[in-house]
Amino acid sequence: MTSLRPIITPANAARLIRVRKLSPTRASPTSGQRLGFNFQGAVLVAKDNHLAHLRWWDLGTDSGRPVMDTELPLLEAPAVAVGELVLCIGAPALSPSGLWRPSLKALSARDGSLQRQEFLPHSVTTLCASRDGSHLLAVMDEEAGLLWDVRAWRPVRELPWPEGEFSVTACALSADGRFAAATATQWSDDQRGVLWLWEVASGGQPWTMPIDASTAWSVAFHPREPLLVVGGLTEHVTVVHAVERRLVRTIPGFYGYACNLDFHPEGHLLAASHDGRGFALHHFDTGEVLFRASDGDDLQTSDAVFSPDGRFVAWGQGDGTVGLWAVAD
Repeated sequence: MTSLRPIITPANAARLIRVRKLSPTRASPTSGQRLGFNFQGAVLVAKDNHLAHLRWWDLGTDSGRPVMDTELPLLEAPAVAVGELVLCIGAPALSPSGLWRPSLKALSARDGSLQRQEFLPHSVTTLCASRDGSHLLAVMDEEAGLLWDVRAWRPVRELPWPEGEFSVTACALSADGRFAAATATQWSDDQRGVLWLWEVASGGQPWTMPIDASTAWSVAFHPREPLLVVGGLTEHVTVVHAVERRLVRTIPGFYGYACNLDFHPEGHLLAASHDGRGFALHHFDTGEVLFRASDGDDLQTSDAVFSPDGRFVAWGQGDGTVGLWAVAD
């Protein structure tokens, strides 16, 4: 993946074109792909939303074929690329304690070989990594979220959930490591989306904020400011100040809802994949749609994510391929 492409900015975002197509080893139509770059931008991992189809590409080569394309017994949680590893959540298997437990697996990004494994006490519904790849947040469906130190390969602390019935949909870690956040749908007589925000060092109960949507689907931290955004079953995105614990504003114009949100590393652009309607780039300050693309497949919803150097957008397409988008020459 050449670094000669210009950095994507509000001024040139309208000139995005697809410059590369990354294909799976075999044809694999999908209802959606969860995508992620490692923090060096050298590896791009894709995992199907509801299947155990996992693949990743070495972007330092010119090949569009994946390094690894496999089906493993995995849970629905996304896979993440961290340095030379691909981390994923294995389906329950017999642990050394004699109990069936899910596991955090670390696979080599070079050849897919299992490097490390840790059995977890509960099933994991979603998984995210910090921008520098040093930590993971695994959202377990009972009791707590688990903050994990990747380099030391050990748990740091548990982040407790509030009481009640809910389904967690997404999670994120702030760039400075101070905050963790999760979105959830709270099941009650009045179904609603909620945001939970923790100060990681304290490890106490989260601050809870209702979202003006029946379902909250996505959360992302601004890379340079103490802000985070939440998208859900509504055509606007909510902006929250993490330190001051308050609603800052809402950004309109997210037609087709914001199923996945991701900030450009400079913070001036926000990528949003939409419910069956492709993806768009928005100016974060104004909400203006600067670019929109779709493959016409209204039955799939895939992530749209910026590369760490801000020169590319990766978006999963309905035929199982992944497109890399950059500013036209």
